[in-house]
Amino acid sequence: MGVNLAEGCGAVNAATQRAERETRDRRERRDLAKPLGCAPRVLFCIRMLVQVNDSARPSLLFRAASGVVAGLCIATLTSCSLFSSRDSGVVRYELPLTVQLRSDPSIARAQLAYQDACGQSQSLPIGVQLQDRVERKTARVFERVLSGEAGSSSIPDGYVDVSLGPATVDLAVQPKANKSYPATVAVGLDFSYRATDGTVLYSKKIQSIGRGEVAVTNSSCEVKGLDAIAKEAIGYVTDGMAAYLGTSSKIVDAAQARKAGGPKSSAAMTPQPAIPNLGSPPGDEPASVIFRAIVRTEGRNQVLHAGEAVAVEFEVKNEGPGTARAVELSVAATPPLIERIPVMVSVGDLKSGEVKHVTLDGHVGTVKDAVQAELTLTMRAGSPSVQLPSPKKFLLSMKPGPATGIVPLPVEVDQLPKRASLLTQPKGVGIVIGVGRFRENGIPPVKYAARDAEVMAAYLKSVGGIPSERVRTLVDTHALKDGLTELLDVWLPKQVDPTTVVYVFITGRGMVDTTTGAVSVMLFDSTAASGSRLYSLRRLQDSLVALPIQRAVFMLDLSLDWGPGRQATEGTVPSWGQDRNGKDKIMWMLGNRTVREAPSYDQGRHGLFAYHLFKGLGGAADLDRNGTILAGELCTYTKWQVVKVAQEHYGNGQEPLCLPGPGEGGSVRLQPVARFK
Repeated sequence: MGVNLAEGCGAVNAATQRAERETRDRRERRDLAKPLGCAPRVLFCIRMLVQVNDSARPSLLFRAASGVVAGLCIATLTSCSLFSSRDSGVVRYELPLTVQLRSDPSIARAQLAYQDACGQSQSLPIGVQLQDRVERKTARVFERVLSGEAGSSSIPDGYVDVSLGPATVDLAVQPKANKSYPATVAVGLDFSYRATDGTVLYSKKIQSIGRGEVAVTNSSCEVKGLDAIAKEAIGYVTDGMAAYLGTSSKIVDAAQARKAGGPKSSAAMTPQPAIPNLGSPPGDEPASVIFRAIVRTEGRNQVLHAGEAVAVEFEVKNEGPGTARAVELSVAATPPLIERIPVMVSVGDLKSGEVKHVTLDGHVGTVKDAVQAELTLTMRAGSPSVQLPSPKKFLLSMKPGPATGIVPLPVEVDQLPKRASLLTQPKGVGIVIGVGRFRENGIPPVKYAARDAEVMAAYLKSVGGIPSERVRTLVDTHALKDGLTELLDVWLPKQVDPTTVVYVFITGRGMVDTTTGAVSVMLFDSTAASGSRLYSLRRLQDSLVALPIQRAVFMLDLSLDWGPGRQATEGTVPSWGQDRNGKDKIMWMLGNRTVREAPSYDQGRHGLFAYHLFKGLGGAADLDRNGTILAGELCTYTKWQVVKVAQEHYGNGQEPLCLPGPGEGGSVRLQPVARFK
């Protein structure tokens, strides 16, 4: 018995040491994201730059800081020589695996479509450069990379499959003008790592954006500078691919198993039978705490003023098998200008799968001068076995004087254009929805939603030339799910024929499914805890596609929150349904492309996106000065105005989205929305 007991203790000790090593390895991999030293800072910046436009974090003020962080990251990446042609300064993972790189033909054929200064369709080939970057970055991750078909003497440990995702150009230039214009290039990649037995160990879709300026002259149609922006986007997206592959826990585990002499398949990662826990209490099982947070302000314009109310809402969840004990939230503000919010908040114990919601209310203290403050939220626990998330930081812009002291500018957009619109659409239909307040008191209101809806209805009738009886408006208490269902399923089918163009304007609040990214509109009778009273945009789109209409134009100005339930799946972003049936006849103008609060524009007494939509419809969006405003022109004008004002007034990186984008050949972009003499 003594020998057996000794052997049992030895086995338990060995298992304990192995578990400690695995825990240490996981912590080391997690610590790669912390900004300590050059290589970890590089990895952190890669992830930020890859996700800065579609981060799954729901914090509106985190997004306000994303542009600043991205700029700092560019300096960090440069100082670390990430983009140097020499190998000595780049991030390398060199996992001890031999992989076969299988690039889809879409990589070699990749090109960017756009319109030059003369309005002619052009394309910029990027396939050769993209293929080269994919190969070089993959070689940084793995010890050996086989290209093409592997011979019998070269048996890989796994396969890296890469194909092209969305590749678009967004720019608008005027013909024959010596000017520079802002432009963005988006390049996406779909990639995966597959073991030799067919098991997919990692799969992800990412998209990165390069930004810059292009130049045109009055002597040529050529757009100069686009290739440099494309190169930047390609560099970001391939660096992101390398970072995700190189830090994937399953791929790292496969590399460790291979190094230890395991077989070349996912069988090397098959969990070993667990050593029985001899008398360990259930509370010693590991716990893993995650949390998400959002900062809401009284003025909802992302600028804090002295005396203004502030609320910090956060949700904490334990995703581990054990109990997370004595969980606390540390709140630190530098400088400490938010009053009444405690520096330490007790969350208590969290059982496996348990979720707790906490709201902290405070207000801004005395602010003598405009300052930039930083709010940091850090989770702590009373047990070392609890895995904790990285702190979340928010940059806050604070200004002296009360928010109510702002004197609004004259709201010229509320006055319809004095010029008579020549556009007539006797068969057109307008559906306008504005929900700024809700039956459930806990749902934050949207300041100008009702006002935006009423003004848009007037524009559709006057500027859009749609008969008054064919424009239906649902505002606040009248915007109920049953009413909208009847409007779309009963009234609308009776109004349309193959010449009908349907305009849908929705302003208020939306909810994003944490798994699929599907977006639903919150109506007056919706609840935050259930999706039963939401109205899905996919359902709305499918209803329109099923009707015999010519095309539809969606204009959405929505503040977006994650839906109830589990933490958002990694990489989940709002899905607007553009990949579904009918995409060729639907135009999407989206004021808010990510999960965040859409700012109010107090100077204009409208939502920021809605305000510039109205200005564009009034004539400002006639970019080529031919008297006709097209849907594509309206979206392009509104997008860049919002980007500019959001940066200047709120210091954030809000960016609207136009689908289909410029140069993508969507005929719906040519739909006239206004026409003047």
